[in-house]
Amino acid sequence: MEKDYISLSALVGTWVQKEGDKPDGKDQACGFSRRTTSGTSSHTRTTKGRKATFHIAAGKIGTNVFLDSVLDDLVPGGDLNDLAGMHLIPAHTFLKVVKTEAGLTLVAMDLEWLDTLLKENPKAIAHIYSGQGKETVPVLTASTEDLQKFVAKYAADEKVFKDEVKLLPKLAQ
Repeated sequence: MEKDYISLSALVGTWVQKEGDKPDGKDQACGFSRRTTSGTSSHTRTTKGRKATFHIAAGKIGTNVFLDSVLDDLVPGGDLNDLAGMHLIPAHTFLKVVKTEAGLTLVAMDLEWLDTLLKENPKAIAHIYSGQGKETVPVLTASTEDLQKFVAKYAADEKVFKDEVKLLPKLAQ
């Protein structure tokens, strides 16, 4: 909900994605800029190379800060970047944000964990499966309030939020 959004000035700038402490060999720079719409501060992420722009809002759930991203625009031609590919179903993606001394760490929910939970307990949260064959992924369809409760319940669980992307300020290279 827009009333739950917060300003996250630490996000604004140009970042380089690192895998562990070593570059992955690909151009993984991305930029976050601030924009204001309807009195709500949000951010836009543009990734170099395979470009896409996202509307990103920061909000607190419990004591944790999360980013809620929605695909805004694709730049035609070439392959989709990974984040854009996840957004081809019109859905929100939530990333936990952890500020570190070196930069930021974005932590995604583990989809295998979510898939297992939903197969064992289909009523854990409203959802559908998208895709075909072995390529199906769970898509949460619950209300904002139910999603917030669900995320808050598991936010501190390192088995749930474990897929990390480390971002360092571009100037730190």
